[in-house]
Order: sequence, then C-alpha cells, then structure tokens
Amino acid sequence: MLIPPNEHVLLLAERWLKILSDLGRAQATLTAYRNALRHYFAFCSQHNIEPEKARFEDLAAYISPQLPGMPFPAASATLQLRLSAIRLWYDFLMHLDLCTVNPLPRSGTPGMLSSGRGLVPRVVKLPRIPDDAQWQCFLYHAAASPLRDRLMLALTYYGALRRSEITSLSIDDFDFAHRLIRIRAETTKSRRERIVCYSPAVVPVLAAHLMQMKRTGIVRGALFRSESDRNQGAPLSFWTWSKTVRKWTLESGMPDISTHTFRHLRLPPLPHPALPPVPN
Repeated sequence: MLIPPNEHVLLLAERWLKILSDLGRAQATLTAYRNALRHYFAFCSQHNIEPEKARFEDLAAYISPQLPGMPFPAASATLQLRLSAIRLWYDFLMHLDLCTVNPLPRSGTPGMLSSGRGLVPRVVKLPRIPDDAQWQCFLYHAAASPLRDRLMLALTYYGALRRSEITSLSIDDFDFAHRLIRIRAETTKSRRERIVCYSPAVVPVLAAHLMQMKRTGIVRGALFRSESDRNQGAPLSFWTWSKTVRKWTLESGMPDISTHTFRHLRLPPLPHPALPPVPN
C-alpha cells in the first residue's frame, strides 16, 4: 500500500530548501534538490520507511534499482545528484538532532566504505564533438533561423556561454567598442564574474538585432526576449533556447549535440610541448 510522505517530512524538506535559498543557491539547484527528495520520499512511501529513521540498508535498497543494468537505471549524473541532495538533507536533520547518524555515508566513512572511494562509481562520458562536416551541416540548418536565434548561437559559441548565461545577457553587459561581454557573477555557475570576447563577424548581426529591438522601443534590459503571444517581450528562458538547439540537432541528424556542446567546442588548445635546446 502506497503511503504518501507525511506533512512533517515535506515541511522539513522545504525548510532546508529555504535555508539554501537564503544562502544564495541557484533556483535550478533548489529545483533539482526538491525533485531528488520527492523521488526518495516516494521510495520510502512504497516501502513503508520513515525517512527520519532510515538506515544504511534502506538507502542501499533505494540505490540498487538505479544502477546500470538494473530494472530502473538512472543516468550517473542523475543518481549522483539525488544522493548528494539526500545526504545534505540528512546533515540538516542531524543539525536539528532529529537523527544521530547520516544513513548515507560519505567516502571513507569507517566501517562502511573503502577510503577514498564514493558510494556509487561516477561514470564520466566524453562530450560529443562534431567533426567539420557535421558542424557545417548543423550550421546550415541553424542559418535558416530568425536573427535572434542566430545571434544567440554566435555569442554562445564565441563566448563559450552556458544556456543560463546567454539568456541572462543584458544590453548593458556589452562593451561594443572592444567587443567584450561581461558575464555577471549572479548568472554563472561558479558565481564568478568573467569577461569574454566575440568575433568581428558577429558585429553586424548584433547591430541588426539591436536595431530591431530599438524599433519596438527596447533600448535597455534583456538582450534576448520572447516572441510568443503569451510572453511577448519578456526575457527569454533557457528552456526556449534549449528547444531551439534541440530543433537544429534533430534537423541535422545529430541529437547528441546540446546547448553545452558549444562550450566544449571552444576549449583552449593545449600548449605546445617545450622543445629541447639546440646544442651549440
């Protein structure tokens, strides 16, 4: 019989998330943690486990179906995120003296894990990097898109921008004279500001986009805005940008490309190895 999580547990979860919000955690992080706890609480309900009284054996039973080769496998990154959220939540319960031991131990915990190894192996896949022909095919399909989307692609590529960074750009972030963009700290994953540049080839596209915005009366604020009837003129969400890139990937036959691929394409080249000195 499925028993929904009691209200007390849900309130504890929201109380913890409120603290993280007050500490400046990004909204996307809070949403991911909330979804992770809901997934865990659903498991506890199915197995009549009170989350505050869960044991290490209960967490092992929760993890097992999500491992590769099991009936309900989860992506490595998804599983790691869920475990991080659950572990931190139990740390919060220990702080409140609601439990004495964290049932989800960290690596190196005596009696539980071998020193230096995580509870679940982390699987790291190499990013998909298109070759020249594939990249040209992708650009061919992107070239037929509206001016706004083509400009977003160019700035994302030259600035190696994350999707949250490109959609958060403001007109005031640009130094047009020196072709520089200030990526504000509050929009970055690391909460560190940085300056990126863009190619001279982007200048006419950027100028045309700004001219379009000026004709609609927009001269300040968000650089990229929604064109839908429901959110006309509102700052563009990163979900819209993800859908745009997804459309290009499907049209070009490269579904493995994502908004993050452009960051990998702009990795700096490796330094040349030092040559030995020429003998006299």
